[in-house]
Amino acid sequence: MEDVWFSSALWMGLGLIASLLSIWSGVSVALIEVFFGAIAANSIGLSGTPLIDYLGGLGAIMLAFLAGSETRWAVVRKSAYANFTIGAGSFLAPFASAFLFTMFVFGWGRPQALVAATALSTTSVALVYTVIIESGHSQTEVGQTVLAARFINDIGTMLALAIATSGLNYRLALFAAAMLIAVLIVLKIAPWFLDKDEHGVSQPDIRFLAVILFLLGGLGSISGTQAVVPAYVIGLALASILERKAGLANRLRTVAFAWFTPFYFLRAGSFLDFVDWPTIAVMTVALLVIKIVSKCAAIVPLTRAFRIPQRDGWSIAMLMSTGLTFGTVAAVAGLTHSIIDRQQYAILVTTVIASGTIPALIAQKILHSRSSRPGLP
Repeated sequence: MEDVWFSSALWMGLGLIASLLSIWSGVSVALIEVFFGAIAANSIGLSGTPLIDYLGGLGAIMLAFLAGSETRWAVVRKSAYANFTIGAGSFLAPFASAFLFTMFVFGWGRPQALVAATALSTTSVALVYTVIIESGHSQTEVGQTVLAARFINDIGTMLALAIATSGLNYRLALFAAAMLIAVLIVLKIAPWFLDKDEHGVSQPDIRFLAVILFLLGGLGSISGTQAVVPAYVIGLALASILERKAGLANRLRTVAFAWFTPFYFLRAGSFLDFVDWPTIAVMTVALLVIKIVSKCAAIVPLTRAFRIPQRDGWSIAMLMSTGLTFGTVAAVAGLTHSIIDRQQYAILVTTVIASGTIPALIAQKILHSRSSRPGLP
């Protein structure tokens, strides 16, 4: 389909159907969009164009920024040592397990194994928040621990993604230094722009954030990393400010999830190739088991060490085993950088999708089957 408007209508139409199915089924709209993208690519030849690639890239940047901005520093600081330890274990255990397994069992090279380890080390921001809020555990020990540990997990994933796509070199060091300077500058000037959210259609606050994200995305591209890395860092830096500005945060989510993220998730699905699915299915199951088992093996003993009840420990482990957004971001980055091939991409994305459903359903069952505990002081 050559016409840009008809092509865009087709992509957004798939996103619209996905959103309706999500409301009806209760399944995450992102999962349905990835599935639709794969079906459309393998049935009617749906493929990306420069415009679709650009819109999908915007979706990834917005997702990373919003993920960082959802961090609640007060929650992170509460029981900081326990939260850091559990979050670090949640990242390191599946990262090391997936890296070694894909290298020595699947026979993948070191760069491919690094991408796989990054994709499978993640914890889904969206799914964690959804399950915790819907089950009424946002103020319980389980909910507070997961929200804080998820942040530590994400930091590890972002660092790993930067290394996987650019390597450990002087450009990465220069990028880190430039990001530190950028964060200090943004924190200094952001309040002036973000306090302008009452100015009707001119929207200087959102336009300010767009300029910052584009500039830093370009900086990330020059350094060889992904644009999502600086977007996540800036989201972290501005989290406290955006927490006080619910109206701005809601408008950002509306723009991101209505206009851009459908293109990202549909595009991620369109890269999937249905050729040789029996092999892909077997390898997917193996990696899914590796991810969930390694996460639980690290998290459950740690929660016991911090005197968190065993049932709560399993709830935390299951929630931390979920994966979606950053897992697909890492896989897409590996494919677009020609680090992994189409088959490896299909294995990683289907594993990520499975980890976005099975652990979340188990966690929901555990949380809904117990009485809510009193909120933390």
